[in-house]
Amino acid sequence: MNYNPHMFSFGLQRNKLPRRIYCDHASGTPIDPKVLREMQVYFADSFHNPSAIYKEGVSIRNTIDQARVEVAGILKATKEEIFFVDGGTEANNIAILGSVRFWQKNNRGRTPHVITTKIEHASVLETCHHLETEGVEVTYLSVDDNGYIDFKELKKSLKDTTVLVSIGYVNGEIGTIQNIREIMKVIRHHRKHHQSQYPYMHTDAVQAVNYVDTITVPQLGIDLMTINGSKIYGPKKIAVLFKKTGVSLDPIVFGGHQESGLRSGTENVPYIIGMARSLSLARKHQPTESPRLKKLQDDMLHHLKEVFDEIIINAENAEKIPNIVNVTFPNLSHEEIVIRLDARGIMCSVKSACRAGEDGDSHVIQAIAETTTRPKGSIRFSFGKSTTQTDLDRVLKELKDIIDHMYQTQKDYL
Repeated sequence: MNYNPHMFSFGLQRNKLPRRIYCDHASGTPIDPKVLREMQVYFADSFHNPSAIYKEGVSIRNTIDQARVEVAGILKATKEEIFFVDGGTEANNIAILGSVRFWQKNNRGRTPHVITTKIEHASVLETCHHLETEGVEVTYLSVDDNGYIDFKELKKSLKDTTVLVSIGYVNGEIGTIQNIREIMKVIRHHRKHHQSQYPYMHTDAVQAVNYVDTITVPQLGIDLMTINGSKIYGPKKIAVLFKKTGVSLDPIVFGGHQESGLRSGTENVPYIIGMARSLSLARKHQPTESPRLKKLQDDMLHHLKEVFDEIIINAENAEKIPNIVNVTFPNLSHEEIVIRLDARGIMCSVKSACRAGEDGDSHVIQAIAETTTRPKGSIRFSFGKSTTQTDLDRVLKELKDIIDHMYQTQKDYL
């Protein structure tokens, strides 16, 4: 007999599983049908290489340019500052490695310095870890229990060799929104004092686009920004890297000099179109979708605190995006809770999907709990367009049943 992970449903009768509820939008969103429709023609009829000089190729090249103009308009950038790359991980790698590599060429004999935080996405942290193996100095800023950096620590960490500061706009596990504009004030003061264009400021804004009010680059003041399609109801494996005019990066992928030489390789035309369209729709719906989800978030938090005596709301007092609820149940296995919820038709996560294969607690939860003795495990529920109040009512009902059963089992063994 083949093993079916949903055969044993912890209390639900076999063959009577309810509709599955997706509460993991922070790890990936379904593609919007409107986006998919616009992409489809470029998989078949308009398949031509954008570098070709015949009219079909030129037409495709013009289509890419139009998508670039559309994205630039949304971000209030110029089209020359918009680069299409192969996903958010690659965009972050280009921003970090590209900044350091260019600086090294012009500052031989000096050790470059990078500043980031302990709660960044794996594509930032692992890139920084790699740079350390090459002798690059990296400072990992601590955060408080709400996920905020200490501005005094940032100021003290800046050096005349600091090439880049990379701090995420929104943390994808706990939802905390960093004050990027205040961070930029610290950086601009340092630049002025040292009469330097460095350090550059990069922000991973992947989790911010759907929900924050401010996304335009003049308002944020940043030099480099990452946005990808997979979190905004667009296709996976496509991203935008904003690079401010005057910012110099070395490429890390070489070939045919596409994307002004910054990212070689034949352009992924359907995905570029999908990226531009999904970004446009995300910003169009943000003013209505954010308040809708905020109401659901507030309601769920209220009921969680009402129902569970022993619960920790992670980053409870932070300014957060409205679609993330991250909680800790002391002395319970959070992996087991997630598996039990899955068996009852509810999808959520214990950590970022990019870290899900690793053992141990989330690095984000470890960082915010660093100065305390509180438990470090956690569960993240993240909502999206499909999430309804009825869905969350069922989540709370199933969660209570599971938690009560697990605590009772513990008592029985004592």
